Amino acid sequence: MIYTFDSAMTGASVLSGSAGALRSVLKSCLVDGFGAGAVASLTVNAGIATANYAGSHPFRVGSVGQFAGSTPAALNGQKPILSTTASSVTFAAPGVANGAATGTITSKLAAAGWQELFAGTLANVLCLKPTVPEASGCVLRVADTGTTNARVRAHESMTDASTGPGTTPLEAQVSGGLYWPKSSAANATARAWYLVADERAFYLAVDPAGTGRFTTLFAGDIGSFKSGDAYGYLVTGNEADQANVSTVPNGCVGYSHRSARVGAYLVRSHTAIGQAIAAQRIGAHHNGSTADAYAGTSGYSWGTYPNGPNNGLLTGPLELVAQGIRGTLPGLLHPVQDLGAAFSNGGNVDGTDDLAGRRLLAIRTAPPAGAVTAGTVFLDTTGPWSR
Repeated sequence: MIYTFDSAMTGASVLSGSAGALRSVLKSCLVDGFGAGAVASLTVNAGIATANYAGSHPFRVGSVGQFAGSTPAALNGQKPILSTTASSVTFAAPGVANGAATGTITSKLAAAGWQELFAGTLANVLCLKPTVPEASGCVLRVADTGTTNARVRAHESMTDASTGPGTTPLEAQVSGGLYWPKSSAANATARAWYLVADERAFYLAVDPAGTGRFTTLFAGDIGSFKSGDAYGYLVTGNEADQANVSTVPNGCVGYSHRSARVGAYLVRSHTAIGQAIAAQRIGAHHNGSTADAYAGTSGYSWGTYPNGPNNGLLTGPLELVAQGIRGTLPGLLHPVQDLGAAFSNGGNVDGTDDLAGRRLLAIRTAPPAGAVTAGTVFLDTTGPWSR
C-alpha cells in the first residue's frame, strides 16, 4: 500500500528550521499516523462506506485512513480513501451490508508501518526500520539536533541509537552523515513538505527556502535488478548545507547526471562484499547534452509536452549505476519532455497505458534559490511500487 502525506493536511507536523522538526514529521508519517478524530457517523450503501465528521478531517483522495471502534468490524483497519468533501470521506466496503455502523468510531491518517528503534534514548534522534519481512532490514538514523539541516545515515543494523555496522555513507565518504534540508532559516517559519512511502522506502520532498522549489530525497529498498538483493538499500542526501543554494543539491532525485556527482549511497555493492558504495542517478531517457539535468526540462528531454503523436505525458525510470546498473528508484517517474510550468506542486495525474489505474503526484524540483529552471518529477501514489 502507498501512503501519502503533506504539510497542508489537518494535524500535520510543522517542518521548520528548529531542532526536532523533521523528526516529528518522519515519526508521524512513518510510525504513528496523525490527524486523529471522532467519526460522527459511518454508513454503508452498495459497498461504499461514508464517514461523516462534525468538523474537518485530514484526508486526501488516495491517502490511507485508519478506522477503529466500528461494528461491523469489517469497517475497521486501513482503508484507502476514494473521495472527500470538507466533512466526509468514502472508502470501499465490499461485502458489508447496507446501514449505519455503531460504536465509538475514530479515524486518523494511517502510518506507513515502520518502527522506531531505541525510542527516547537520544533527544531528537530517530532510528527507523521497516517491519515487513521482505525488507532488507537496514536502519535509517536521523539526527535532527540542528536547525536548518538534519544529519542522516543508514546502517545494516543498529545495536543502539548511535552505533551499528554497515554505516552508509562511511565517515570517509561524508563526515558526520548526509544533510537533509529543513529550512534556509534557523527559525520557526513553516516550510512545505510531501512524504510518500510504502512499507520499504519513502520519498521526502522539502521546500527549504519557501520558494516552491523542492529538494526530493529517498531512503529505503530500491527496485533492484539483482534477485534477493540483501543490500539494495539506498539513502540520498546533500553532502553539505545546501538548504539555500542556487546549484543542484547533491541528494535530490529530481535530476539525472552524467558526471560523478555524489549524494547517493548503497549499503554494499551487488557482490555483497565490502562497505557503502556511491551510486550515480541516471535517467533512462536522459539523452540531452547537459551533465546535470532536472527531469522535465529542456536539457533532459526529447521534446516538449504534450507529445505530438499521442498528446501524452511520457515518463521513464531513474536508474542507479554502481558497478553496473543496480536497479531503479521505485515509484519515481521522470518526465522525458520539457514540461515548462504545466504541472504544479501537489497536482495529480491519472496514468494511462502502462500506468493505467495509477495516480501520479507532481513535485517541482529545483535548487532552493537562484534562477535554474525547475523540473518536475512524479511519484506513484497508487502502487504497488515495482521491486
